[in-house]
Amino acid sequence: MTALMADAETAADQPASEQEDRHLLALIRALLATEQAGGEARAALPLGGTFDLVVTCDGMAAARALRAMDEVQGVTAGVVRLPAPGLLLWCVPPGTAAGWAWHPAALCVGAPYAVPLPGPGADSGPGPYWARPFAAAQRVPPGPLRALRALLTEYGPPPPHDRVAASGLITISPS
Repeated sequence: MTALMADAETAADQPASEQEDRHLLALIRALLATEQAGGEARAALPLGGTFDLVVTCDGMAAARALRAMDEVQGVTAGVVRLPAPGLLLWCVPPGTAAGWAWHPAALCVGAPYAVPLPGPGADSGPGPYWARPFAAAQRVPPGPLRALRALLTEYGPPPPHDRVAASGLITISPS
């Protein structure tokens, strides 16, 4: 996490594309350190620099939306399944949270929040794992993001808001 904070401090003097590259590099370092530690102690990674998250409840309705998004995008990128508390975290472009309108089946979070994520090789449970692998160049872009909202409306997973609040999953990122 120290490397992540150091990278963030030096990024302010660089052009936006270099800042995003440095933030992504810091994210990858943190994820690799987590994987080398056995994937149990996950670092809380700051949102907003590399991606924001759309959070939905997991279950049959969310599984149908996930399969439908695979068809819309080819393969849905960056979706974390959290068996307990039963949530899906969809990686979306940074800044999405700022323009996200309220939705009964989803919420969107970005900076200044942080969330623990599994290591890059975690592709099965029983704990948190990547239901769709994170790819730096592949996030849910604007067109499919509108499709995701529509699919969540159509399939109607339960509201995640209380589960997220009770889980303590999303925290304020240290500056």
